[in-house]
Amino acid sequence: MSSKNYNIRTAGKANIPVLGLGTWQSTGQDCIDVVSQGLKMGYEHIDTAQAYGNEKEVGQGIKQSGVARDKFFLTTKIFPDDLKFQPEKLIAAAKRSLGDLDTDYVDLLLLHWPDDRVPLSETIPALCELQKQGLTRHIGVSNFNIANLTEAEKYADVPIVVNQVEFHPFIKQHTLQTFLNNHHILLEAYSPLARGDVFDNEIIKNIAENHGITPAQVSLAWILSDKDRVAIPKTSNPAHLQGNLDAIDIQLSADELEQIGNLARSDGRKIEHPDYTPEWDD
Repeated sequence: MSSKNYNIRTAGKANIPVLGLGTWQSTGQDCIDVVSQGLKMGYEHIDTAQAYGNEKEVGQGIKQSGVARDKFFLTTKIFPDDLKFQPEKLIAAAKRSLGDLDTDYVDLLLLHWPDDRVPLSETIPALCELQKQGLTRHIGVSNFNIANLTEAEKYADVPIVVNQVEFHPFIKQHTLQTFLNNHHILLEAYSPLARGDVFDNEIIKNIAENHGITPAQVSLAWILSDKDRVAIPKTSNPAHLQGNLDAIDIQLSADELEQIGNLARSDGRKIEHPDYTPEWDD
């Protein structure tokens, strides 16, 4: 995979393009088109999940783009409902994703949420086995807090390279970030624009105006200013693809980074899950 248009973040042996295209809530022909256009435009990182219900469309978008499979990094996630307590179900679910995506492998396979009904002592070894079988190049988790990660690492005999979590200027994640840094796990930010809240914040708007860029680009540039983070902004609007991509090259001053960092608050979450409330931070 070329790094022509991207900085790369490394964890374990995984080289992950620093900015990817998220596809949550992207469906039907719109999903096909945005994935295809993103890849043609130079995106080298696509993120999806079984729970999004769009793996087939993502696969069609990949095919429509004409971009070779080894030229981009592909991630999907398996939801706890697909695990059903049995590691064999996880392996079957992963193979189903590969079929829907029309690929022989993904670059990164994540457990989408921790779930007390699904013992990590069983699912993490099964996830590792998928890597050994070559169905995924690397493994990781999503929405795991420190306690979940500590337990998961006990059962992993290959590196856990990513924890994909909600992250944006308004959410406190310092404690989790420090833990991830110490364990050589990348923080992968979903909802990096805080579901649009960055567009209404005066500090972010002022910084954007000073640079002649958008609030979305400010938020992404702030996230990517840390070498231990990557981001996967989603968009169903192809017109926003280039703007997000351009955020990679934006440099904010130390004072601007500090101003944005000071916006974080303990109640800053935007994404809720009906069955799980993680302990994000202090």
